[in-house]
Amino acid sequence: MSFFAVFNHWLHLISVILWIGGLAFFIFIVSPLLKTGDPAYSCLQDISDRFRNIISPLLLILVITGGINFGIRRAGQESVPPGYISALGTKVLLVAVIASIHFMGHLAGRMRFSEKPTRPPRFILPKLTLVIGIVIIFLASMLRQWKF
Repeated sequence: MSFFAVFNHWLHLISVILWIGGLAFFIFIVSPLLKTGDPAYSCLQDISDRFRNIISPLLLILVITGGINFGIRRAGQESVPPGYISALGTKVLLVAVIASIHFMGHLAGRMRFSEKPTRPPRFILPKLTLVIGIVIIFLASMLRQWKF
């Protein structure tokens, strides 16, 4: 095993940890503290915007390191089992879905509304992203254990 392969895998994992861990912190710790008309809501919006700006480069890192990881894993193999390709395709599709959710949220974050919210936000898209992220982590664990 080469140092490059280990470093690439480590970089991939760190990016996932920062993204999914940050989402989990936001959903389970920060969002339950919000109340209707809370002045901290604007502060939370600023934090959310900063977190969103961190996620964009992480997505790029995830795509690049994921492709390299597949290339390293496949090195020296004549073919890849169809089941592995199906699981990997599902993982890539789910990554594309949460990347789309992220970029839609990024665009929506630029359009600020002047009216104050009447109820606390429900954070449906971050929750959906977290659930899909956990499924992706499961698929990654499954692919890592696949012997071929």
